[in-house]
Amino acid sequence: MADRWNNATGGETFRFFTAEQVDQILRDGARQGRAGSHAAIERILKHEHGLERAELWQRIRELKHPTRQSRVRRSVWSAEDDQLLRMGYEEGWAGKQKAVRELLKRHPDWRPHIVWRRAAKLGLTHSSPKRKRERAGCTWSEHDDRILLNLAGYKQAKVIAKILHRSESAVRYRLAVLGKSSRFHKEGYARRALAEELHLGIRTVQRLIVDGLLEVRDPRITNRSLRELSKALRRPDLTTEITPRMDGAVSELPATSEGPQPGDVPVSPSCSLGPFPTRASRAKRFWIEAATALGVSLETVEQYILKGVLKLCDPRITENSLRRFCRRNGSLINSDFLNQETRSWLKDAMDLVPNAGKTETGRFQASRKHARTVRKCGCGRAIRGNAFFRHSRRCPQASSEQEFRND
Repeated sequence: MADRWNNATGGETFRFFTAEQVDQILRDGARQGRAGSHAAIERILKHEHGLERAELWQRIRELKHPTRQSRVRRSVWSAEDDQLLRMGYEEGWAGKQKAVRELLKRHPDWRPHIVWRRAAKLGLTHSSPKRKRERAGCTWSEHDDRILLNLAGYKQAKVIAKILHRSESAVRYRLAVLGKSSRFHKEGYARRALAEELHLGIRTVQRLIVDGLLEVRDPRITNRSLRELSKALRRPDLTTEITPRMDGAVSELPATSEGPQPGDVPVSPSCSLGPFPTRASRAKRFWIEAATALGVSLETVEQYILKGVLKLCDPRITENSLRRFCRRNGSLINSDFLNQETRSWLKDAMDLVPNAGKTETGRFQASRKHARTVRKCGCGRAIRGNAFFRHSRRCPQASSEQEFRND
């Protein structure tokens, strides 16, 4: 690994980063824990397609422990040790524990698994056929470790165990030995992180999801948010109409005495969905079912989703959806606000077409004019768009400066 890394992936130079830059990115990500390591690896893989995740995880371990070397110690068993182990296994569970404690006391550098492995070698244990099929006694090869590191964080431990024909506990233990967490890392892009990367408002990203231009992993509505909204709409002592508010809460407006309006009629699931893609139609079908359950229209449900009253099960944006969005509606992304790294990522990995979707740009143009103005706060921070006013209300230095001007 070290020779391959020093030679820059087998004699070929990196396409976007240098070897020193890659090491620095991995160091910075490792200092932030597991999430930082994931983000650093994803950042590198966006531009360096010749690398693998297993190589980058191995490089992180080398950077963390540059002088650590593998220590292999061979345990020497005497006839007296074997006799003690046999006698302990003949006495049952209590005898096994007593024999293991005695052996560990005699040999302080031994570990319990050495004793268990010796007992299995002497034929004192009885493994089940299922454990044999799971390759419980097989050592981990370099090929197994490579598959494990490539799937770790992106597949659940039980899925990896099924692929490697091992038990779930063995997979978790091996990951701990390699210094890797067994927690599942969700795929896709978070809405807020994507909005910051593309310099779009979080409300704009949410609007793109509702309009079907961006697709999420699971567009179903959570049962909890559906129950809370249904309870608020059907309270017997409530004589007001529930409408979504800007902050995601539910506000009450005086109800009209004219009865239900034509737009408030529940939408039938058999109605036409219009020119939506297949996955967008799937999202609309879920939302139509929610509209039928609440007794409101599909447009009302979309407004609840836009305001945050109704929550989606998994609102992370899929990579294929983002790539399709860049190809069909690339004009919605203003490249003037992006840094060089993000531009290269969108062009090379996401196939960005800057002039695609001119008709859709006009719908968002009025709400994006404020982003062209950059204001500087009293704390020295330059903020783009209307976010400056939200920051100024919370910034103590901006408040003190305003009081000084009033005096």
